[in-house]
Amino acid sequence: MAGDWIKCEISLREKLEVWQIASSLDLDIDAVVGKLLHIWGWFDQHTTDGNAHCVTNVTLLRLDNSINAKGFCQEMMKCGWMFLDDGVIKIPDFDKHNGQSAKKRAQNARRVAKHRGLTNCNAPSVTNVTLKALPEKRREEYIKKKTKQKRFVPPTLEEVTTYCLGRDNGISPAAFIDHYATNNWMRGRNKISNWKACVRTWENNKSQSIPSPATASSVLL
Repeated sequence: MAGDWIKCEISLREKLEVWQIASSLDLDIDAVVGKLLHIWGWFDQHTTDGNAHCVTNVTLLRLDNSINAKGFCQEMMKCGWMFLDDGVIKIPDFDKHNGQSAKKRAQNARRVAKHRGLTNCNAPSVTNVTLKALPEKRREEYIKKKTKQKRFVPPTLEEVTTYCLGRDNGISPAAFIDHYATNNWMRGRNKISNWKACVRTWENNKSQSIPSPATASSVLL
């Protein structure tokens, strides 16, 4: 593809590894640089991460023949610029050399994987049903989460006593606990979730049952 490129250090020609390859194979320095670019370019064109596991029939010998330099890949391995992992040829630190070609393939691979995760191949009707069901499922999960109540723990006598004294409501903590404990901490058909609210209800009921001064006087009369 026109415009494809790979990254290359400006100082590549001066690297010790390049001089070692040139000396071992009796090659010109510039020839070694060119062959390295050819090898890295091949991996950029055919892999996404410098791992040739998806490329069939690729061998060190084939790569050597592609640049007309027998033993070149072996020398790259000696320098740590290529290695074999269970028979698979790999380029370490591939991001130092990969260009737009490898990046595009990697991005496409991620998009395809994401698409496959969301859809069922060759079954558009199933896909549509699945996608439509997702919002409903999320809504149900949201409702369950919002309506889920914390497990009620009955208060101790000390807790009720402290709360009643703080409100100076004159309610007997022992009578309060006995009343609801007898009913298994149920209020009508519902399980109590806030005992302090029940205390405040008792306060209201108590205040309503105490006659006002005017009412008391009329009763006495």
